Amino acid sequence: MKRRNFIKNTISTAGLISFPNLILGNNKEVNFALGGWAVDSMQKIINELEFTKETGIKVNILKRPGDADFASKMLGAFQANTSPYDIFDDSDASTQFIGSGFIEPLDDLLPKNFWDDWPKEMMSMVNIWAKHKGETFRIHHNYEAQYTWYRKDIFDKKGISPPKTWDEQKEMGAIFTNENNGIWATSDGMLPNFFAVYLGYITNQAGGNKHNVGEEYATALQYIYDLMYKYKTLNPASLQKNYDQQNSDYTSNRIMYMRQWPFFYDVSRSNKDWFSEEKVEVALPPIGPGGKSMSTYAAGWGWVIPKTAPKKDAAKELMKWLVDKDNAAKMVDYSVWYLSSRKSVLKRAGSKGLAGYLKLYSDEGVISARPYHPKFNQAKNILEEEAGAFLTKQKSLKETLIDSKNRLEYM
Repeated sequence: MKRRNFIKNTISTAGLISFPNLILGNNKEVNFALGGWAVDSMQKIINELEFTKETGIKVNILKRPGDADFASKMLGAFQANTSPYDIFDDSDASTQFIGSGFIEPLDDLLPKNFWDDWPKEMMSMVNIWAKHKGETFRIHHNYEAQYTWYRKDIFDKKGISPPKTWDEQKEMGAIFTNENNGIWATSDGMLPNFFAVYLGYITNQAGGNKHNVGEEYATALQYIYDLMYKYKTLNPASLQKNYDQQNSDYTSNRIMYMRQWPFFYDVSRSNKDWFSEEKVEVALPPIGPGGKSMSTYAAGWGWVIPKTAPKKDAAKELMKWLVDKDNAAKMVDYSVWYLSSRKSVLKRAGSKGLAGYLKLYSDEGVISARPYHPKFNQAKNILEEEAGAFLTKQKSLKETLIDSKNRLEYM
């Protein structure tokens, strides 16, 4: 090789290694898909933390469909050996893509000490929902426990505390429920696609995984039934409610406490004419037969790169930037959507607001991992249908358990 060409090639190669903004060809931009609620905050993050200036990669931020439509869209793209997105934000519900071999492994992108920033309870979720056969395929950016929100003003007026156990929760109906006035102790969102969360939550408290349809699941179903019809604690109309309607029950003073995801923090505060701090306090969840450590479970969303991503190199640069310890911590300043129990993130977030609640639940050891099934969406539909039949008195508990187990095994 001539000396001039050798020097030229050496300089070019060195430039590519030292400056990622010199990525060439098809990788000067990347299509990044998120839920609609996260689009604005991520656009600010990309702009204000200067990802494009740092790397030279333009980020096209796109709104992704909901889980069911997203799964269908992506499956068709994968089968055609392509993808509309180079990197996307993914819920726990789409893990079938990992097992099917459609997702890019990520361990080569991570520094050696990467997982030192992750606490034990969050690693439990990672090992179940983000890893497959020892490889990492998704990096969680949030860690959302289900919280017990309660009307401290009303509980204090009655001189009582929120329920600490399943038995205490039974008593809430006699204390608060007035059916004639449309007042119940609590309600939940149990329409299809919401109901499975509550089934998993109560079965978790019973000490089991709803997908096993075991003794704990039977205990959970009977407990829910009794809360509705025997103790009048849980409004049976919950079976026709989504989360918006459940939240409306709370902010319309029709229920006194509820289980809900962290987004209620912002929902409650957006109702400025109604809101006050004592109306939206957080308590530890009721402890069931499964013990304190099974009191609630956490779910999370995370970043994923499809194997068929057209601009995979650019997607990898964005992935490394997003999961970097310093950047992940800064992102929580923009939205609670990026709040997790990573040490760097919690340190940045402090102890105010949702970060304080997450720290409380983590310190008390009440958070476990979300119940797993390799065919999550299909299993969810079966359990919702069968449990709904029992709770509307169309089937006995025995019939429900037999039919649920048979359908899951057939699936």
